[in-house]
Amino acid sequence: MSKLILVRHGETDWNVEDRIQGWLDIPLNEEGRRQAERLARELAGMKIAAIYSSPLKRAFQTAEIIAGKYHLRVKKVSAFKEINQGEWQGLLVSEAKQRYKNLYQRWLTHPLEVVPPGPGGESIEQVYRRGVKACRRITTRRKNSTICIVAHKGINALIKCYYLGLDLKNPWQLLPENAIWESIDV
Repeated sequence: MSKLILVRHGETDWNVEDRIQGWLDIPLNEEGRRQAERLARELAGMKIAAIYSSPLKRAFQTAEIIAGKYHLRVKKVSAFKEINQGEWQGLLVSEAKQRYKNLYQRWLTHPLEVVPPGPGGESIEQVYRRGVKACRRITTRRKNSTICIVAHKGINALIKCYYLGLDLKNPWQLLPENAIWESIDV
C-alpha cells in the first residue's frame, strides 16, 4: 500500500487579499515561506520517497522547501495545477460574486453545472480527471512508497474525493487551508 501526502501550498499575498489565483503564477509571501518551513519540520519524520508539485510558484516553492529536508528533487506535474478559473482569475472573490452573481453562486452550490467563463475556464470534471490520472500513474510507479504532492486547494479536494470515494457534487467541503497536509492510504 502506498501513502499519499497531499499538501496545500503556503500563503500568498493574494490569499490574504481573497483574490482568485487559478493558473496565475503568484509566489509565496513571507508567511507562506514560514509555513513551508513548518511543513518541512512536520513531515521530517516520514519516509517520503518522492515529491511532486504543481509547476505554479506558490506550490513549487513550498515543495522545494519540504524537499530540502529530504535532499530530493521536486518533479513538476502540470496536472496538479489549480482549477483554471478563466475570467475570475485575478479578481477579488467579492468582485467575482458581484460581476458574475448568478454564475458564481451556482459555482459554489452546484459546481458540476458551471464552468468559469472566459478562455481556459475548466470544469470540475476536467480537473478531476487530470489530477486523478496523474496520481494513479505516480502511485502505480511507486507502489509501497510515501509520496508527497504539493498543489492547491481545488485540485487537492478533488483528489481527496477520488481516494475517499466521495461524490463530486460538493468538493468545496474538502478545501484545505494554506500549508495543511493530509495523509491518504492508497
